Amino acid sequence: MNEKEVFEKVKEIIVDYLNVDESEITTETNLVEELCLDSIALVELGFRFSETFSIPIVEGDPDLFIMKNLVKFIMEKMEK
Repeated sequence: MNEKEVFEKVKEIIVDYLNVDESEITTETNLVEELCLDSIALVELGFRFSETFSIPIVEGDPDLFIMKNLVKFIMEKMEK
């Protein structure tokens, strides 16, 4: 998968889980501040990303709350 495909899949997972409009999610979106994710939502999304991309569970690093950083993290984990 390339970066655009990973971004679109991550966005799809978030839209599905949070029932938000996909236009609310850009590469600069801060998932916690802008979409008001709580710790339970972060854990659930971490599991979904892990299953979808066959990577270890996504950590709770605050840098990963920003979409472009999350996509980069997932891409790096998929390459290993």
